[in-house]
Amino acid sequence: MDVRKNNHFRHLLKQHKENIEDILDDMETLKLGDNDNNESSELSNYDNHPAEAASELYDIEQQMALKKLHEHEVSEIERSLQKIEKGTYGICEGCNKAIDLKRLELLPQAKLCIDCAKEADSFIADIKGDKKKRRPSEEQVIQSSDINDSTRGEQFLDLMEYGSADSHQDRGGKLVQ
Repeated sequence: MDVRKNNHFRHLLKQHKENIEDILDDMETLKLGDNDNNESSELSNYDNHPAEAASELYDIEQQMALKKLHEHEVSEIERSLQKIEKGTYGICEGCNKAIDLKRLELLPQAKLCIDCAKEADSFIADIKGDKKKRRPSEEQVIQSSDINDSTRGEQFLDLMEYGSADSHQDRGGKLVQ
């Protein structure tokens, strides 16, 4: 990319960064998105319905997420500015081809060309669509106990050696062998 285009995109990136930093400054001024800002406007929550507290919590979490999103955008813009200095700006991180200038005009911090971005989006959509691909990792541990049926009850017996609420030491009885 020539120097004139680099200067143009550097200017665009700095302009985007300024706009986002202004939004972050406003959030700081209004204390939006702060984790410490979970004080209620009420003197007492005793008479409030639990849904009222849930609504306030939702608003706080939404503001925190927006703040984190804007901070991430600023870091991506700074990364793009560094790429301009290195001379690697405008090159797709997926296929190492040049990113279309129209795409960079709309999204100057773009890391992927449109084809690689579509491929990444379809991959994420496939994962979201296929419930088997997004099962909780705990299920792998739960299912692993079914592999060897001969040891199925051994974990329970090991635990029972220490006693339970119904065992003799809890009832005050003596150990009978």
